[in-house]
Amino acid sequence: MCDNGGRKIGVGCYYNYQCTPYAINAVCVSNCCCTSPTITTRAPIIPTTTTRSVAALAYCYNGQRTQVRCTTSVDCANGQTCINGVCCTTTGQEFSGSCGGLPAISSCSAGRICGQFTCTTSNYCCECAFGRTAGLCTNNNGILSCPTGYSCASNGYCCATCANGRAPFGSCFNGLCASGYTCQAGNICC
Repeated sequence: MCDNGGRKIGVGCYYNYQCTPYAINAVCVSNCCCTSPTITTRAPIIPTTTTRSVAALAYCYNGQRTQVRCTTSVDCANGQTCINGVCCTTTGQEFSGSCGGLPAISSCSAGRICGQFTCTTSNYCCECAFGRTAGLCTNNNGILSCPTGYSCASNGYCCATCANGRAPFGSCFNGLCASGYTCQAGNICC
C-alpha cells in the first residue's frame, strides 16, 4: 500500500506524469507510482453505429433481407440489383420476381423503353413500376377507375400504391414485410 491509500504499481517516479502511462489517475508518492485511492467510474460505452434489427429489413423477391432503397441498380453495391425498389443480391434470376414477385414480361430496351409496359427499377418490363397489377383500368363513362389500393397508371393498368404516396419498401414475401410495414394490395410493403 502507498501512503495515499492506493496500491503500488511497481514503477519508480519523481513526477505524477511519469505514472499516468501505467494507470488512470496514478500519482507519484515517495518516488513510487501509486493508484489513486478514489473510486472512479467510467461512462458506459455507447456504440457509434446502430445495428438495425433484422425485422426492420425489407424482403427481396427471393426472401433475402435488405435495408437499402434504390431507384436503379446504380444505387446498389457491386453484385446487387435494384428490384422492387430495394437492393438485392444479383442471382441471375431477377426476371422471375421483378413484377412484385411475378416474372417480368421482357427486358427494357435501350432508353428504358417497354412499349405499353413500365420499365422497373430492375430494368425489366412489367405492367406497374412496383407490385402486381389488378388488370386494366375500368372505363366508367370516361372515368378510369381501379379497385381499392390501386390507381390507374398512365399505361392503363391498375397499379398498387402506398397511401402515403411513397415508394414501397420492397415486395411482400409470403405475406411478410419489414417491421413497421404491412403487405398491401398488389403485393407491396407500405
